[in-house]
Amino acid sequence: MSSYYPALGDLNHLADRVLVFAPHADDEVFGCGGTLAFHTERGDPVRVVILTDGAGGDPAGLEADIARTRRAESLAAGAELGVTDYAFEDFPDGRLAESFDAAANEGPLVATLLAELRAFQPKLVYGPGLQEMHPDHRALSAALLVAAERYRDEQPDLSLSLYGINAQVAANVMYDITRLAAKKRRAVERFESQLAYHDLVRKTEAVDFARTVNIEDGAVYQVEAFLVLDPARGAAYRAASEGLLGEVFPATRDASSAASIGAGAPGETESAGGDSDGPEVDPLAATAVISVWNRKEELRANLEGLRAQTRPFADVVVVDNASTDGTAELVAAEYPEVRLVRMPNSDYGACETFNVGFASVTTPLLAILDDDVVLPPEWLEKCVARLAQEPPTTAVLSTKVVEPEMPDSYKNAPSVNTERYMSTFRGCGSLARTDALREAGWYDEYLFIYGNERDLTCRLLNKGYRVLQYPGVETFHRQPFGVQMGKRSLYYHARNAWITMLKYAPLGDLLRMPWLVVTRVLLRGGGQEAEGEVTDATGTIGIGRAVRETPGSFWILIKASFGVLRALPHVWRHREPVRADDFELPLS
Repeated sequence: MSSYYPALGDLNHLADRVLVFAPHADDEVFGCGGTLAFHTERGDPVRVVILTDGAGGDPAGLEADIARTRRAESLAAGAELGVTDYAFEDFPDGRLAESFDAAANEGPLVATLLAELRAFQPKLVYGPGLQEMHPDHRALSAALLVAAERYRDEQPDLSLSLYGINAQVAANVMYDITRLAAKKRRAVERFESQLAYHDLVRKTEAVDFARTVNIEDGAVYQVEAFLVLDPARGAAYRAASEGLLGEVFPATRDASSAASIGAGAPGETESAGGDSDGPEVDPLAATAVISVWNRKEELRANLEGLRAQTRPFADVVVVDNASTDGTAELVAAEYPEVRLVRMPNSDYGACETFNVGFASVTTPLLAILDDDVVLPPEWLEKCVARLAQEPPTTAVLSTKVVEPEMPDSYKNAPSVNTERYMSTFRGCGSLARTDALREAGWYDEYLFIYGNERDLTCRLLNKGYRVLQYPGVETFHRQPFGVQMGKRSLYYHARNAWITMLKYAPLGDLLRMPWLVVTRVLLRGGGQEAEGEVTDATGTIGIGRAVRETPGSFWILIKASFGVLRALPHVWRHREPVRADDFELPLS
């Protein structure tokens, strides 16, 4: 059992009495079955408490007594893991929230959890996280945070480990369960009544395998992830999470009210264990995705802006590219509602780190945000309202970006302040349809950094989608106006512009490219930008100045040319000329 986060070794640092709370019979195996097998192997006393009766787990009525069947299956699964101490509390399946008064932090559910804590006296407690899709899971999580904080006065060393079942928890620790994978599989196979409706074995193993995406050890192919939390911070975690997720614990909740919930849990669907359905998906729920590297204070301002949104984000994902300035530690300590992904090293390009974040999104919409932007409070509310007026073929809403040193002639130009369909988008502040970006294949990771927005837009255009410039809301970007100066920036901008055009530009436009480079970059030097004549959102702003002012720019461009030659096999494999009317060359 090994952690993949700094300062966390194996489970030897944990106490030996382990109490597990599960909303339904099977959740304890899906969420932490491999870890429980480790505890029992080590000889730790383990007790599992199932809160609901499981009566909603047989929609077709295949079992004469589904509650009894599921209880027997849970005991059989526990035997596979070495767990024999079980308690079944029999709250009504699908109605656990009715036993918890979220406003008063009281109710039968809290009393039951507190009684179990005091009777068993654990030092380590497992339970579901707050961002679960099923309302029973979320109700248990919120009630457990209340009970654990009260019990902490009696057991100061208490530690909470929150797991994910049908939504990934905002994990800060992962345990390698590869050696114990066969035990977990056998335990899942014991839930035959649920296997009648779902391929739970394959789904569970897929979740555990997906958690290894950034683990470079090829011998590790299954992990379980947890948010390890001091109960003293439970209230802060709950407040921050509910601020993003909206009110998710009313006593009654009509599935038809999903649209009014707005920021309800992303992708609300049936639980993995076949329990009763929750509310329908909010088609306008959005996840913010941020890639960051060594920008702690900039990211703090960004996340504060997200917390202040008049329409909260359903989820926030921060992908940290192995920062060394304490960025990840800041997120973990001050923003427990954020799903933090730590890359194992800083060798990954922005295209890949953003893709890691994109791939984790479960909401219909996602916001693509640079780490150094600040959104006004109405940003998401206005973007969602505008995108809702567009047909499904509008894949991206690109907002107006305001940056330091931006000339008034550019900022006030009609081409920047008029709604129009474009051939690219601003990757520092845009709202997109998740499925459209997934269909197009996210960013091209071969590009590494820069130019990836135009490249992705070309694939969107080829699939019939469009990108709308929306100046109705502004994104404040701390990066100074224009192409970032420096050798690295010039190399990737020059190389990637040619790679993208070789992939997607029709032959006639390709033949025009050398002439445009000479006349609009080398000779004119990008002066049209200062005049406010730019007709596209990104790609060439200040490239002429970068060529003139970067030391050794001639050799950098030669190196970029060789980079293009090396990319020709990649270009050939992905060559697909764009015929859509919205397509433009980057220097048009």
